[in-house]
Amino acid sequence: MNNSATTRIISKIALEYNGNDKGMAELAAVNFLLSSNPEDQFHEMKIVADRNSNVEKWALTGYISPPEEIGKSLSDEELTDIAIEALKKVGVTDLNQFRLDIHNSTKQKHIHFVVNRMNIHGKCTVKSRKIGERFGEAVRQICQERNLKTDVEIGIEKKAEMLKNLTESLRTSNNFEELISKMKAKGFDVQLSSNVKDGISGMRIILEKDKNPYTERQYKAGYTLSQISNKLRISEIKLLFEVKQTVRKNLQNATSLNDLRQKLQQDGFKMRVQYKGEFKPNQKKEIQDIWINKVGRSQTGPQKDGFFFKNYQGFSLSTIDNVFGSLLKPVFAPSEIRNREDDFTTTVKSTTIDSLQEIASEAIEDFLKPNYVSQQEDEWWRKKKKSRR
Repeated sequence: MNNSATTRIISKIALEYNGNDKGMAELAAVNFLLSSNPEDQFHEMKIVADRNSNVEKWALTGYISPPEEIGKSLSDEELTDIAIEALKKVGVTDLNQFRLDIHNSTKQKHIHFVVNRMNIHGKCTVKSRKIGERFGEAVRQICQERNLKTDVEIGIEKKAEMLKNLTESLRTSNNFEELISKMKAKGFDVQLSSNVKDGISGMRIILEKDKNPYTERQYKAGYTLSQISNKLRISEIKLLFEVKQTVRKNLQNATSLNDLRQKLQQDGFKMRVQYKGEFKPNQKKEIQDIWINKVGRSQTGPQKDGFFFKNYQGFSLSTIDNVFGSLLKPVFAPSEIRNREDDFTTTVKSTTIDSLQEIASEAIEDFLKPNYVSQQEDEWWRKKKKSRR
């Protein structure tokens, strides 16, 4: 359950907001307050708070917002009990004034609270140190005791869902505009941040159904890219789009695989062809994949492996775009393929095709099938075998 708790100085507006919610608020609980009017309740709290001149931020305010799937199964009484129990775990006693209201104006009902940190004797019972963390931990403990999903568990599930949809959308997008559009169609709002030095520098993804304008100031919905994955970075996404755009541009005019390689080199990219199976002289080799890397990446610092990017190899075309195979197929004939020393072969076991890369490679291996081995490559392999002896 999403939650928030903070200590602050309040005015009567805080209690009026709690008790209004566009006329849809329902009073859930009240303690040591004689009046039913929010303005009068504020004055009652302020009188008690003034008994302790050492505490400036005398009020504790916040909310608990269960996700829609949990909120539907929780009664108002159960949600109120969870809130009161969590408040008690952070120091609220039976002698503290408080008011709790359930808000129903949004699709996700949630409960707000205003608590006087001073009890009726003027003693501060709620410590301000790390109050947000302590309250969150209290809510999680109660959820676990009641067999309800915690905010951490829900967050893990949402991040996994976001990463899955994000990577799927990246494979079918060529720029950030297309990515935003495709994610929106899946029910996600992608918000980009930028600065003068780097341009686009960050990303936040929000599940549309999680948006709640009434708690936006206290709780920022969604997750940043770094919270969703420690592998996928905004710099990798920017380079991925650059690779895809450059390959697509050069594919339009390339007449052979070697021609494509040369055109990519002119644009600052290196292309390597990965052949399927073990190398056998004088036998045709099927292409499994094509790898693209930007020349001179080391000049900007060491490049770590990312979600798509592999150090020293770059990006696999079959992984970053599902349609590159079909784009290449009609362009090149088998007789146009030439091998180079920087190309390589790999042994691929015959297994069930269940990963995206294997599925994509199936589309690739049907095109560009050479029926010969170049003299240059034959000599290179002979030298390599000789050096191992």
